Amino acid sequence: MKRVLTLVLPILLAVFALAACGSDGDDSSGSAESEHGDHPMSGMPSMSMSMPMSMPAGAAQPGGQEIVISDFKYTLPGTFAPGEEVTVRNDDTAEHTVTADTGDLFDVEIEPGATATFTVPGQPGTFAFHCTYHPNMVGTLEVR
Repeated sequence: MKRVLTLVLPILLAVFALAACGSDGDDSSGSAESEHGDHPMSGMPSMSMSMPMSMPAGAAQPGGQEIVISDFKYTLPGTFAPGEEVTVRNDDTAEHTVTADTGDLFDVEIEPGATATFTVPGQPGTFAFHCTYHPNMVGTLEVR
């Protein structure tokens, strides 16, 4: 959570600072259009922001399936192919993990509102997993 705040807070401050600097104060009429009929923001540079390890809610990773965490529960799409890359989307406000019950087959941590990916085991089987932060959250990964 601290890492997300460390990334988001400076970005938000920069956006507000740029927005404040963009006001030229010449328009006293209160009109939304300039004397040339342009939109008042047309002279502003466009800004693009991206945050590592996150995707918008509802966006699935191209070419893979998605596990969704919501209301402290896992929702799996069904079975997975051996070695398939899977996206995990955390729709909760708490951090979660998808951690294999045995061995070190997979263990991924997902911040609130973010996504992460991992590769399912390369051999077919049934693999139980849990959230290390919330022991009541359990699931089973079917690889076929």
